[in-house]
Amino acid sequence: MANIVNAYAIYNGTMSAYVGDQGFVVQMNCDQLQSYSPRPCWLLRMQNPGDGTSINYEITFAPSSQQLLDQNTLAGFWVEINGQDAMIDITTAAALQSACDACCGSVPTIIANNYGGAAPSFTPYTLNSFCIYRLDAGDTNAHGQMALDYLTSFIGSIVMKSHITGVSHYTLTSFYTLTGTTTPQLVPLLGDVITNGACAS
Repeated sequence: MANIVNAYAIYNGTMSAYVGDQGFVVQMNCDQLQSYSPRPCWLLRMQNPGDGTSINYEITFAPSSQQLLDQNTLAGFWVEINGQDAMIDITTAAALQSACDACCGSVPTIIANNYGGAAPSFTPYTLNSFCIYRLDAGDTNAHGQMALDYLTSFIGSIVMKSHITGVSHYTLTSFYTLTGTTTPQLVPLLGDVITNGACAS
């Protein structure tokens, strides 16, 4: 008879829902674990453009070094059982294997984990202002193109501060930064020059 083991859930892959802060426990029949289970994975928690209250959750099996350094990234393991997917909170694949191999009442109540059913709260990013210098015509079409180019990187609207000798100065606010490793980076496009702070002129 197969062991039934328990683990805290971080993300319900079947429902695409974050449950890491709810202490939700999943029961797994070890005989029904499917291929590639458990598999190391990471949950990326990212602040969406807008008012900063919407969080996007994305599973990855190959995080970048920047994503690993982000304090909002959670580590766990992906399991598949009878067509159901979940990210669970266990320390290692060996911890799940040991629980499945246990016998005679020695199965742990909850498999060894990192977050104890209460994953760290999301840490909001800081809202920053930037000045972008771009060579363009300084007209309505150019302004619209600028907004399209940086569409997912700013909140509110992009303001054209001035147009001087073929160079437009645009101010925008964003949760991104120009440097650092723990927040998304605002990357210059099309030869733009970006500086910290709103445009002075």
